[in-house]
Amino acid sequence: MNEESKGMKARKSLALMLMLAAAQASAQIHEGDIAVGVNDGVITVGTATDGMGTITERQCVFGVALEAQARTTDPGFDTDTGTFVSGTDLAYYIGSALRKWDGTDFDTIPPEKVRISFGPAPGISTPETDPAQPLEGIFVGVSTGGEWHTHYAYRLELDGSPATGTSSNGVYLLRLELRASTSSYLASDPFWLVIVENAPMQELDEAYAFAEAAFGCPIVVCLADVNGDGSVTPADFSAWVAAFNAMSPACDQNGDGACTPADFSAWVSNFNAGC
Repeated sequence: MNEESKGMKARKSLALMLMLAAAQASAQIHEGDIAVGVNDGVITVGTATDGMGTITERQCVFGVALEAQARTTDPGFDTDTGTFVSGTDLAYYIGSALRKWDGTDFDTIPPEKVRISFGPAPGISTPETDPAQPLEGIFVGVSTGGEWHTHYAYRLELDGSPATGTSSNGVYLLRLELRASTSSYLASDPFWLVIVENAPMQELDEAYAFAEAAFGCPIVVCLADVNGDGSVTPADFSAWVAAFNAMSPACDQNGDGACTPADFSAWVSNFNAGC
């Protein structure tokens, strides 16, 4: 092969790599948005997906920084292409009254409310007391490609006007969930927005840490995933053998506190059950 042919082949390879990189980049969740997926038929939120509509990194507490006029449209919600069937609509539901951080907890229901709107649709505000059932918000349709990329507007209000007074400065907590217009998808578990209006960083850090500890996603332990790669595959058998030989905690698959041959049968059962 002459130098010109080698150069042409290299350029073609580089072009192909760039095309693949661009395709991968286009499939990623928009930076800063809340990732939405469907895990085992349940709408799920988090920070990352597998590129095919499944959340791989769950998260249940998210930060929201209000901007001018105590309003923002970030973060939005975003999915992979093909996550939902075309024609599906999704909406937020408000699960409780707004809470405000008092330096210790989020037990206080303040006079302020958060209104969640979309375009010309005014949406709804947080209620004065906790509702018996979550309150329906605004449904927005997915694209023809099955992607749901939506930016609702959040505004902190006091008596129907932007809450820009110093008395409204602070950190607020809003409980939401997502639901679909079809029973094909089960409603998401509740998740929380920690909303900041001109609060000092230390106050925000303390409030966010409290919210994470109190409302963060429960840790799901998948015993069969011995190598910890987030999936259950035959490679976990090799990882279990290594754990058995090393007498490490991952070997204990039946929870009896010991590492014995009985844990192999337990690992098989855990593997077959999946996670």
